[in-house]
Amino acid sequence: MGAIYEVLSTPAAYLMPAYYDAHPPLRGTKPMLVPFGRDRLQHVVVWEPEVVTHGETVVWFHGGGYLVGTPESMNNAADVYNAQGYRFASVGFRLMPWQRFPAQVYDAFVGVRETLLWLSSRGEKGGLVVGGSSAGGMSAALVAYDRELQERYGIDGSKVRAFVSCAAVLDAADMLVDYAPPGPVGTAVLRSGLDLPGCDVSDRDSVRAALRPFSPLDVVRTEALDGAVPSVPYFGVHGAADETSPIETERAFAAELSRALGPSSSTLHEVEDPRWQHMVTTVTMHKRQVETDPALSHLFSWLDAVL
Repeated sequence: MGAIYEVLSTPAAYLMPAYYDAHPPLRGTKPMLVPFGRDRLQHVVVWEPEVVTHGETVVWFHGGGYLVGTPESMNNAADVYNAQGYRFASVGFRLMPWQRFPAQVYDAFVGVRETLLWLSSRGEKGGLVVGGSSAGGMSAALVAYDRELQERYGIDGSKVRAFVSCAAVLDAADMLVDYAPPGPVGTAVLRSGLDLPGCDVSDRDSVRAALRPFSPLDVVRTEALDGAVPSVPYFGVHGAADETSPIETERAFAAELSRALGPSSSTLHEVEDPRWQHMVTTVTMHKRQVETDPALSHLFSWLDAVL
């Protein structure tokens, strides 16, 4: 039922008119570009409201399973955050299979580093709210909680003040393994999409093990054993019936953070409506008005409380 509804409702999700298209937020400038690589997608798009009322900049990663999407595609989300007085930066990254995973994660860290440098060059000293939709949420979670990658890419983890997940993929295997068909075809798919040295892509257990350093759920579990989970509060929005990104993984992630950092550090907004499938959370949620949408109003009241 869920999968069929997801397919049938996807065109409607993209065609749904956005509230802020008819009520656009006032902006001080046109969208600004911050390049960080030679590929056409290696750039950051920054939307800035006419009056910035929050010191933190929202840095977002689009969804699309690392297969499709552009940083410009987050314009509706930019409208939502701009309308609330936040600067919004959408980070692009190279796509699979032209660039095999984990290039997308590495691009995320480089994009965040360059965004911080760009903000600093403009005299901005505030922190970041990192967030993402679907696969992009996986990158955002790693930026927020992976101390090793933060150090490797020269990112000051204390700059990350909050993490926002919109039906994020918080276990890499949920996306990169479970959707590959069994047998030789699946092995060929994994070989074309993954660059994991020493991994036998014909052995799914080997692939899962090789993906653990890129799975936020595993990263947080490992850091919790050392008492080293970064103190970054988390807010997630997820449909309970979502059959594309399992809500069980998001629940497990929320529970791990609660155990490591305390219950107040973790907020998961679950939507029980069976029509609230993956595309609703990742596409149409950002087409709604903050004051009238329960998920968005909850998110922004939470941001006001934690920042």
